[in-house]
Amino acid sequence: MKQRTILTAFFLTTLIITSYGQSLIVMNGVNLPKDSVTKNELVSSLNGFLDQKEGPNNKNKFVLKDDLLTMSALLDEIKGMEKNAKLKDDHFYKAYLANIVMLDSDNFLVQLAYTGMAENTPVLRASFRLLAKKQDGQFYFYSVLKQNTIAWKTQKLNNISFHFKGTLDAVNANAYLKAVNSYDTRLKTPLTPFDFYFCDNFPEVLQVLGIDYKLDYTSIKYDDISSHENNTNLEINGGYDGPLCFDPHDLWHDRLHRVLSTDVINRPVDEGCAYLYGGSWGTSWEQVLAMFKKYAAGHPDADWLNLYINTTNFVDGAKPMKIGYAINALIVRKLEKEKGFAPVMELLSCGKREQGDENYFKALEKVTGLSKAGFNDAVWNLIKE
Repeated sequence: MKQRTILTAFFLTTLIITSYGQSLIVMNGVNLPKDSVTKNELVSSLNGFLDQKEGPNNKNKFVLKDDLLTMSALLDEIKGMEKNAKLKDDHFYKAYLANIVMLDSDNFLVQLAYTGMAENTPVLRASFRLLAKKQDGQFYFYSVLKQNTIAWKTQKLNNISFHFKGTLDAVNANAYLKAVNSYDTRLKTPLTPFDFYFCDNFPEVLQVLGIDYKLDYTSIKYDDISSHENNTNLEINGGYDGPLCFDPHDLWHDRLHRVLSTDVINRPVDEGCAYLYGGSWGTSWEQVLAMFKKYAAGHPDADWLNLYINTTNFVDGAKPMKIGYAINALIVRKLEKEKGFAPVMELLSCGKREQGDENYFKALEKVTGLSKAGFNDAVWNLIKE
């Protein structure tokens, strides 16, 4: 909050100028490098970095390639920062160069902020810290993560390097390793290098990655940030409100998205897999199934086809659970047991959900032989099993 207050006051009291006609705005009072060549290269590189930030992270020509994995995590957080969804304005927030600190002749600490004006009041959307390295006539940008965790310890278990401050949380480390490798085995992806950072909470995740403030994350205590580049993985873990420090449900989504594009994933099937393998809202699959069976017992005349298409809940409230997801969990469990995981992948990739779920029912009949007309009876049989 102190950081936010300082930046807000800064925006209120300083004159801003646009740099070189580009998207970056340099705040009046920012001490740019005295050497004109270095100054021009730094500002030009920053503009280039921001111009390319919405594209694939590995195609950004201003990212230091040796730090692509961690910069990818930060870049994902910077994407779309200009947009104000409430006002339906894609250019509401502007990128400001708020501070530059010269660390040595070739390395600088850079602070960027995204702010806009609403009713003559500055609104801070986000503030980021990153490092800049001068090479070959331009600057390349890299994250502060390694610098901020230089005093942390590291212990490797199988393919995962765990980074921590005091003593390794062996229970969570082994549970995470088991879950990741279980999912990757199903998805037929090879073991790949993995860096896992144990943070106390989500505010610490943001701090070590270089996110001083982000409006989207106010009041969030537990969460994580991850990235995947060049067959390497990063997880900066900020805890979870459950028996483990991570959510096995969300971890399933994360691993699946490495091998299947969200453009083809059918969400109800994806969520069904996540229920089956990771539970929901900290509730185990066994508990989810018990609640679903209780709902079924209380609704002996349930029209499962209609309930599926209309995305009806079987648990309401702050942590809702959907009938369609539970049904798909039962279908996937039976399908995987009888035919392996390959047909599950085919069902998962039948396409984004569409009205009436025709693409889903077509794929379902192909991989299971179950027709739309026989859906109700099949669901009752799955529940009884």
